[in-house]
Amino acid sequence: MRFVPNKSRDESLCLRPGKEGNRMGVIPAYEALVAPHLEDLRKYCMFLTRSKWDSEDLFQETLLKSLIFFMHTEPYVEVKAFLVRVARNLWIDDCRKKQRRRLAVFEQPRTYYADSDYVEVRGAIEWLAERFPRRNIEMWLLFNYFGYSMQEIAQATNCTVSAVKSILFRTREMLRHRHELPERRKIAHLDVERWSRAIIQDRPQGILSKG
Repeated sequence: MRFVPNKSRDESLCLRPGKEGNRMGVIPAYEALVAPHLEDLRKYCMFLTRSKWDSEDLFQETLLKSLIFFMHTEPYVEVKAFLVRVARNLWIDDCRKKQRRRLAVFEQPRTYYADSDYVEVRGAIEWLAERFPRRNIEMWLLFNYFGYSMQEIAQATNCTVSAVKSILFRTREMLRHRHELPERRKIAHLDVERWSRAIIQDRPQGILSKG
């Protein structure tokens, strides 16, 4: 069941995602819906992860995923329950990915995917690409989505662990203040496509530019 606020028809329609020019108006509506539940969501993320760093990453990833969902659908009912469900599913997925990597289970990459999966993933990646440098996105995806350690990212990107930590910290802080981010940058569509396919096919080696 989807939720349309108890306002006039015209006011309700303005909360629904529209064409590109209307998307900026969606973000304030989204912020208004989730704001009352942010503290509870943060506590829930800490409960799941038992780590200040991991809980903050899960918190930001939950907000990003729910924002992308909001931008492509009508507003949803039971906002707190929805946010909790998104956080729980993201954490379960993350644990599964890390477990697969620990067991060194190498599976053949998926050669197909549902259109709905691709649209959702590409929407999230485009949002990141419009606001963050390539290096930030690649490290953030390796760390938050594929479960790489900072040491592994440093080795893969030929930089120091301290540099990785600094970039991840800055990216996380920028996500926390996403409503203050500057105007959109030009998207490198080849990068967006590569990152999207790497996620869909569960191929972390496809994230980096050299992949």
